[in-house]
Amino acid sequence: MNGTPSGYFTPSRGLRQGDPLSPLLFVLCTEGFAALLRKAITEKRLEGVKVAPRVPRISHLFFADDSYLFLRGTLRECENLIEVLNEYEELSGQRVNLTKSVVCFSKNIVREDQEFLAAVLGVGAVGVHDKYLGLPALIARSKMTTFRYLEEKLLERLQGWKRRTLSWAAGC
Repeated sequence: MNGTPSGYFTPSRGLRQGDPLSPLLFVLCTEGFAALLRKAITEKRLEGVKVAPRVPRISHLFFADDSYLFLRGTLRECENLIEVLNEYEELSGQRVNLTKSVVCFSKNIVREDQEFLAAVLGVGAVGVHDKYLGLPALIARSKMTTFRYLEEKLLERLQGWKRRTLSWAAGC
């Protein structure tokens, strides 16, 4: 205290949303989780995925408070991921909220396998109409079809804006 060590303290309430320490603790926990994932990859328990022939495999991406994990669609990788998540929970004291988690599969995995692997992981599968940050979670081959709703929404708002700004006399 006041620049000198003063012993230990026992927190009584924990951190709350908006606490200045929250982002720092989040980053520290994320680093720990990333280290566990890298360890599993080094030990060949997880592989990640390759998105192009001459690029390294991707195993995870972190964005704000979201974690994206990339696995091969096999039972072995799913079980190994569960082990990594359990280890993270044990080491960090945090719990992974599976009800807020979803899985998205490559179109190369048959529907029955998708359902089975989602059940093994204990999460739901991304639906065709699900959104993430206001945008479609799945993008179809036709981008025009996928994002047509944005154009329609914009036109609808413009029509409402025109109606509100035009005078009654202009409508005659």
